Amino acid sequence: MAITELLAPVEASTGPTVATIGTFDGVHLGHRALLRKVKLEAEARGARSLALVFKQQPRSIIKPDSKTTYLCDFETRQKLLSEFEIDEIAALEFSPEFQKLPSDEFVGKLRERVGLQALVLGPGAKIGADLAGVSDLSSSASRVLDGVEFIEVAGEIIDGKTVSSSAIRSAIAEGLCETAAAMLGRNYAISGVVGSGEKRGRDLGFPTANIELESPVTVPQNGIYATYAHVDGNRYRSATSIGVRPTFETDGGRTIEAFLLDFNGDLYTKRLRLEFVTRLRSEVAFESAEQLIEQMNRDVEQTRQLLAT
Repeated sequence: MAITELLAPVEASTGPTVATIGTFDGVHLGHRALLRKVKLEAEARGARSLALVFKQQPRSIIKPDSKTTYLCDFETRQKLLSEFEIDEIAALEFSPEFQKLPSDEFVGKLRERVGLQALVLGPGAKIGADLAGVSDLSSSASRVLDGVEFIEVAGEIIDGKTVSSSAIRSAIAEGLCETAAAMLGRNYAISGVVGSGEKRGRDLGFPTANIELESPVTVPQNGIYATYAHVDGNRYRSATSIGVRPTFETDGGRTIEAFLLDFNGDLYTKRLRLEFVTRLRSEVAFESAEQLIEQMNRDVEQTRQLLAT
C-alpha cells in the first residue's frame, strides 16, 4: 500500500498545520496535555490543528499473537478527542506498511499533504521504522525535514508515576480504580449489552445484569466493585461482581454482573456502561448460598454508603 493511500483519511490542505500522532487509548491526562499543546501551537502560528489517530494499537500489528486490550472503544476515543476542538481528527489504520515507513518519509509526505509546520509528540514517543524521537528528528540532516519543528510534551506525573495507557491498564488489571481514575481524569468505564446470563443472581434475590463486552477492553481484576451503571440516560448506584462465581463453579468462565440499586425493570438487550469507583473486596468461594447472600447484602449496603453523595 502506497503512503498516499495510508494518509488518504487525512484531508488535503495547503497548511500550515500543527499535528500530533498516536493511538490515544483512554485519552488520559497525558493525552490531554498533548492535545492542549497542539491547540496552543496551532493558534500561535495561525495554523490548523490535526490529530492522526491509529484505530489499532501498533503492537497488535507488530506482535499479532499478543493479547491487546484497550481502555475504551474507538467510538468513545473519538468522542473524547472531539472535546478538544481539534480542527481535524483523522482515523488511520496501522499496518505492516506503516511500520516499515522511515520517519523522514512519513513526515515528508505529511508535509506535502497538509503543509506540516510542527509535529507535537508525547514523552519518549518514536515514529517510523527507524524509531526516531524528537531529538533525532530535530538534529537530522535530512532535507526532507527542513522547516518542520518537532516538539516534545513532558509527561504528566501522578503519585510519582508517569501517566501512560500501559500504566492505567496495569492499574485496572490490579483493581486499583482510584489510581486509574487519577490518571484518566475520570472513572474507568466499560460498556456492553446485557445478556440473559444464568439468572443465578435473581434466584439469590439480587437480579444482576450480565454484561457482554462489545470490544476487547481491559477488564478489572476479579472482585466486587462499587460502580455506577448508566442505562437509558439514567445513572444508578450498582454493586458489580467480576469473576468466575467460585461458590457455584469450579471451571466457570469469567463474567461481569452488575446489581443496580433501586432499579426495577428489564435490562435484557439494553446497552449499559459501568463506571468503576472502588474495589470492595476480592472474589471468595463461600461454603453455602446463605453465606453468599449475607455477604452480598453487606456489599450492597457498603456500595450504597460509598456512593451516597
